[in-house]
Amino acid sequence: MIKIPRNERSYQVTKKPTYDELEAMVQQLKAAHEQLSLIMESLPIIPYTRRADGDLAITFMGKSVEVITGYTPGQFMDDPAFWLDHVHPDDRSRVMAELEMLINEGILSREYRLQVADGSYKWMSSFSRVIKDAHGRNDYIVGAVQDISDEKKMKQEADMYMQQVIQADKLASLGEVVAGVAHEINNPNSFITYNIPLLEESWEIFVPIINKYAENHPDSKHGNLSLEELTGEMGEIIQAIKTGSDRINKIVANLKDFARLDESAPSSLVDFNKVINDVLTIVGAQARKSVGRIELELAENLPQFHGHYQKLEQVMANLIMNAAQAVPEKEKGKIIIRTRVNMRLHSIIAEVEDNGRGMAPSETERIFEPFFTTRRSSGGTGLGLSVSYGLVQEHKGRIGVLSRPGLGTKFTVILPIDRRQCRLDLQSTILCVDEDQQTLVLLNSLFARVENLQARSITSTGEVISFLQDHPEVDMVLCDMLTHDVAGWPLLESVKRQFPLLTVFCISDLSEKDHHFAGRDILPDYFLARPLKLEKLAKIIKKIGRLRI
Repeated sequence: MIKIPRNERSYQVTKKPTYDELEAMVQQLKAAHEQLSLIMESLPIIPYTRRADGDLAITFMGKSVEVITGYTPGQFMDDPAFWLDHVHPDDRSRVMAELEMLINEGILSREYRLQVADGSYKWMSSFSRVIKDAHGRNDYIVGAVQDISDEKKMKQEADMYMQQVIQADKLASLGEVVAGVAHEINNPNSFITYNIPLLEESWEIFVPIINKYAENHPDSKHGNLSLEELTGEMGEIIQAIKTGSDRINKIVANLKDFARLDESAPSSLVDFNKVINDVLTIVGAQARKSVGRIELELAENLPQFHGHYQKLEQVMANLIMNAAQAVPEKEKGKIIIRTRVNMRLHSIIAEVEDNGRGMAPSETERIFEPFFTTRRSSGGTGLGLSVSYGLVQEHKGRIGVLSRPGLGTKFTVILPIDRRQCRLDLQSTILCVDEDQQTLVLLNSLFARVENLQARSITSTGEVISFLQDHPEVDMVLCDMLTHDVAGWPLLESVKRQFPLLTVFCISDLSEKDHHFAGRDILPDYFLARPLKLEKLAKIIKKIGRLRI
């Protein structure tokens, strides 16, 4: 027997695992790995690793990337530039700066847009961490990416609804101000109204006396007026004062009605064509001082609906005067007022379109805000359109504005025939026209994800005009028909004549220089040659601005 001294360190002899035990451990590790992989692939996230130096190349990419983006993991790992090349151009410089920040700070969260396999962009949220080695040096980067496109869309919708709440709150505050102003106006006007009959009676007494005096003194004058001229004009002046006072009373009553915003207030059947004709009786002469002509295109047999007649008068008066004031040259100025029935929306549609100076996208975004005006220097208060917005909302309707600088502006009022059963949920839309159904499917898929565009499509050029009339939310047309002289150019000319404010994009297999534009008066707003570059299209649309509805 060998004795081990007490002062020597004792060692515990560990029994080596058998082959079967090793095999069991391997199987357990393999099962755990498969279970973890299954969990990672089922989660809506993309795990990845990348180098922490050099080109920061991706060294691992989870299989779930193929479900979310349409690309394989190998495409990201084989080409170090593949990921960055697919980051949205507007986000690339920021993303690169954030990667440098990650290397320095060790942890980072960021959001960016990534182009997926179908050409559209998705919003991605990425969380990354730098892993260090035993010596404290950066070893590699580990992270996870999640598709947050739906969350982004929901946030935008929430922001839109919040703006509507803010708008409603502003209008409620405005109502309180209007009520006070109406009361202050009503007091002095009441004095005028009550004393006009006394003035009329007094004048009837004075007229015979003045006329008799004029007979005895035929050369008598007051200033440059003879006594006969003075008596004639004085009667007209008194009637003008009476008419003006009645007009003030009517305006004050309208302001009080608006301020009250009482849904239970009595309404009556409204003939909207009569509303327009009555409004033109009041403001038509004033509008014609600014524009050369006012054209009416009023639909016959327009169905009546329950509403507040005077409030709708106020809406149309505001829109007509706003159009008149937007026209810089009277001789060339034109206002078109249209009405029609839209059975798809079960609504009455009224349009007020001018060929004035138009508005920039930044202006149309704020045009319905109280106290916002593009005519501050010429006395604009910014109240007319915000009041109109509130009155249309009170009728459960929608009011939209489409404007292009230098071309003009069109306001569209959509009023449900039966507001108890109709909900107007509209969003600015681009119409795609192409004979190839597969091309339309691809375009709709792309537009659904690029800049949150809503897209509709049709294959028949003969249906375009009726589609645009039935869909007032369409503000852009993408046409792939210019290579067909029989259908393409006549379609373009028809659209531009009837809807001059619509933006028309035309795409073709030919380049722009290969098309023969000579002798054509009407051309597309933008010409896009194949292959269609969605980034370019998105930038153009952002610059143009959209229909606000």
